[in-house]
Amino acid sequence: MKIMSSLPHPEPSAEADAEREWIRKSREGDPQFYRFLVERYQARIYRLVARFLEPEHGDIEDVVQEVFTKAFFSLGRFREDSSFVTWITRIAINRAKDELKKRSNRNTLGEPVEPEWIEEVKDHVQQSDDKEEEKPEPPGALRTLVDRALAALPERLRVVVTLKDMEGLSYQEIGEVMKCSVGTVKSRHNRARKKLREILSAEFGELRR
Repeated sequence: MKIMSSLPHPEPSAEADAEREWIRKSREGDPQFYRFLVERYQARIYRLVARFLEPEHGDIEDVVQEVFTKAFFSLGRFREDSSFVTWITRIAINRAKDELKKRSNRNTLGEPVEPEWIEEVKDHVQQSDDKEEEKPEPPGALRTLVDRALAALPERLRVVVTLKDMEGLSYQEIGEVMKCSVGTVKSRHNRARKKLREILSAEFGELRR
């Protein structure tokens, strides 16, 4: 999705008000203001969709474009009881779920493992669960391995670990996206990370807690 950068940059204290104005103008049919919303969030939504789908999926950009198209035509139903980013994240996850239903054979990493990657994988999946700061991106081939392991997780667990560990959302924000309690999110997150270790351990005998 190629959009020329014309996004205004309000002061942080004014960002929420500016975004509400963009949403209001977009509802009134002004595409320029919806373009501002797309520019603000397209990288984040692309990253989320790419992580949620298997790495070799070839239509990620099309899926992202469909997310923003659906959001545009659904703005009249956006009640602003949550943030726009929470709302469009939910749309993106649901669209990714629909895409995954079309595909099969997701439960394998399917690539030979390079021995030097193993310690990097171990370090990545064993990061502390209670750290709220943004976690670093895994490099290159390691990112591919982690993404494939994530793709093998059950759907609800994959969503939680993707939003928490990859996107850096808080438990509260994830609860808003998934429409469930913080306690449920934390439980799913713990199960997701345990399952992720099991998947990686099954592929790499060297990987241990």
